[in-house]
Amino acid sequence: MVAQERIFVFGASGHAKVIMEAAEVAAIAKVAFLVDDDASLWGGVVYGYPVVGGRESLLAEKTSRSIHAGIVGIGNNIARMRIAAWLKESGIALVTLVHSNALLARGVTVGEGTVILAGVIANPDAAIGKNVIVNTGAVVEHDCVIGDGVHIAPGAVLCGTVSVGEGTLVGAGATVIPNVRIGRNVVVGAGATVVRDVPDDAVVVGTPARILRIGHK
Repeated sequence: MVAQERIFVFGASGHAKVIMEAAEVAAIAKVAFLVDDDASLWGGVVYGYPVVGGRESLLAEKTSRSIHAGIVGIGNNIARMRIAAWLKESGIALVTLVHSNALLARGVTVGEGTVILAGVIANPDAAIGKNVIVNTGAVVEHDCVIGDGVHIAPGAVLCGTVSVGEGTLVGAGATVIPNVRIGRNVVVGAGATVVRDVPDDAVVVGTPARILRIGHK
């Protein structure tokens, strides 16, 4: 039997709990400890995993426990990408995690640091970038292209040949029809139906989706 790689999870709240469960079920890596920037969580335990501290503690644990890889358990796209960049600068590798109940068809590619959760279906030749969350029960159809740092929320559906720009959130239960291009840093509201291209930095809501505003940072 090949020994499981020992990793950490950066984050100790909601999304991190999902990461822990997915890692346990996938049985490809064993979580050793959690790290979080919120000092109020330090010294606590989540599902049996200790929260050892913040970034300084992570660097110390990396040396003392010889743990050199982890995954970012943060749902917010901006925060997740910021932490991922810091980890890379610190020489710490990012793990790619695919839940054992997810279905990835032939030709699907998945970037480092990405998490694909239970019930996801990704169909042939979909390309999923780095540090992406494809959340519970989402569908990514054939030939879709998903940029780095995207979050496809639970139950969202990307039909064939959709492209989603870096840092975008596609909300829970949203549907994007075939061949649509969604720009960078877009927010697609929960339950929206996107039927035409969406520009960068837009917030779109409704069925059919309409632009609520441009700029939301």
